[in-house]
Amino acid sequence: MTRETASAATSPVSWAARLAWGALGLLLLAWTVFEAAKHTGLTIPFAVIGLLVPFLTRLAPGSTAVRHTLLRVWIPLAVMVICSVIPGPADNAVAPFTFGMAWLTHVALWRARGNGL
Repeated sequence: MTRETASAATSPVSWAARLAWGALGLLLLAWTVFEAAKHTGLTIPFAVIGLLVPFLTRLAPGSTAVRHTLLRVWIPLAVMVICSVIPGPADNAVAPFTFGMAWLTHVALWRARGNGL
């Protein structure tokens, strides 16, 4: 039984998934830095806050449930989609879009380290 548990923890699928999350995380990190440098202004603090959102949840009461909710992929992805779909000048949606992208970067790199929900 121990042998099965050890092989399941180091299965090629988990390593492939971690590698994919890592590649996505690095791509998103480069894209976040590019967007923050390109647009400047409020985009830079929004990018920093997006990267720190899951860390800041440790300060909240009941932080485990909050942290697990904030480490879902769908929430930052929804922020990015909503910012892309809202009509109007693109400059108004860049900072929230970068916030969602930085948040998704954190989630992807967190999962690449092997931490799952």
